Amino acid sequence: MAKLMSPDRFQDRWEAFKGQEQQVFGVEQLYDAIKALDGKGLILREDAPWALQFSEKPPAPPGPPAPSGGLDPRGSEEAGLVGPKIAAPVKPGDSYLLVNDRDEDMEAYDHTGAFLWKVPCLARGQGADNNWTSNSTDTPPGLYKLGQIYPDYEQNPNPPCSDTAMSYGWYSFDLIELENQEIKVGRAGIMLHGGGSGCGWPGAWAANQTLLPTLGCLRLHNIDLRDKVLPLTRKGTVYVGVFQEA
Repeated sequence: MAKLMSPDRFQDRWEAFKGQEQQVFGVEQLYDAIKALDGKGLILREDAPWALQFSEKPPAPPGPPAPSGGLDPRGSEEAGLVGPKIAAPVKPGDSYLLVNDRDEDMEAYDHTGAFLWKVPCLARGQGADNNWTSNSTDTPPGLYKLGQIYPDYEQNPNPPCSDTAMSYGWYSFDLIELENQEIKVGRAGIMLHGGGSGCGWPGAWAANQTLLPTLGCLRLHNIDLRDKVLPLTRKGTVYVGVFQEA
């Protein structure tokens, strides 16, 4: 009498010939053999326990956990994006600006993680949507903090046309990298600013100018820089987490 095949041996053979022609033919033979049995109804039913379990999909593996030890307010909108590897070391008065390149927006949070506001934002350069490693491409993902502020609007709210006014708009802020995300791809000088030379003049100086891609900086509407971002800088450190498409 032939030896019965064990479950392990059965699985062994299944895995060894997975997707091959002989396996497909073997499944057809197995089905015909079961169909010829008296108890076929208990085995071939769509709701048979083995059939239900065989059809279950395993849960999707969890994404990488958010960094701990500080503030990192990423949510489901950032799933699948490349972002900061460290959390922001916030203290009372500090805030966090979360930039999502895919959604083209910026969300602000206070030091407790409470949501403050959301505005349109571009983190786009001159290359593909998933390229930030070359000059003039998208803003490199990672954690930054706002540095020096250039308050051109306060110095002259109605300036003459100039390359600086057109390119940077009402306000510009240095972005200080906290993960070497610029230097490791040979880049530098990433900023947060308004304006837009492609808007012409005085379009680049308008409160809600058209948002156009930069050479790798973050761009907001001029009025959002004045009324949303600037007040945060007067309360504490402003951290910026940039999330890019992989």
